[in-house]
Amino acid sequence: MKHRFNLPIIALMLLTYVQARAENIELYNIYFPPYAIDSRVLQSPSEQENPDGMYGVDIEVIREAYKSQGINVTFKLRPWKRIMRDVEAGLILGGVSCRPITSRASFSYFSDPVSYSSMVLATTKDYLGAQPQQPLNALLHHKTITMAGWAQEAILTDHGISYSVVNGISQGVSLVLHRNQDIFMTDKESLVYVLDKLDVRDQFSLYTIENIDYKQYGVCFSKKYPDSKRLLQSLNQGLQVLKETGRTQALYQKYGIVAPTTTP
Repeated sequence: MKHRFNLPIIALMLLTYVQARAENIELYNIYFPPYAIDSRVLQSPSEQENPDGMYGVDIEVIREAYKSQGINVTFKLRPWKRIMRDVEAGLILGGVSCRPITSRASFSYFSDPVSYSSMVLATTKDYLGAQPQQPLNALLHHKTITMAGWAQEAILTDHGISYSVVNGISQGVSLVLHRNQDIFMTDKESLVYVLDKLDVRDQFSLYTIENIDYKQYGVCFSKKYPDSKRLLQSLNQGLQVLKETGRTQALYQKYGIVAPTTTP
């Protein structure tokens, strides 16, 4: 007696089995356009499905890199200081988008680069003159603000420069324009995104910073979290797959991110 096999049903059963066997992990991030965007705040212009409601260049690169390794990743929003505190305590696997700075090395494994950005000093138009680059110690003579818990805060602390903190880029922009703060030290791409949304970009000057070369964003994996080293390696392998296929560059272009010429 011959048996008839329904190939579409078998294929569906295999797909369901593979999906059920796929590993599921969680990473944490803040609302940080264009790197990580909450669709509840700003709806994606594309028709793509985001089961956790998150999109953006870092979100998409990490999601696709892990998918190539048979791992599904879900992203969850949490304040940045809490993310770093929980990474240090081993309560969560890792944080996105995270710069590999010295102060985090004691409790974090750093992934390969996911995306890139540059730090700038943002002021009202021509406040520091026409020179496009400024030394960091120029901040010694001005009222400076920066984002709480971000890499810039560690840099200012290490250089003995006094500053105040804000909890959002829009807040920093408002303080420089209206509240007698002189300089906002922050990340260029995310700042420009907000300035364009607020239609105030023409009211600002952005200065690069001499001898400051923190350009890389990646994932900071907790050294205390179970299996974090393996999951770091899986991400790095997936990032290499995306790079070799040209997918990484396509996602950079989609979000207007320019990688430096020294990109690994």
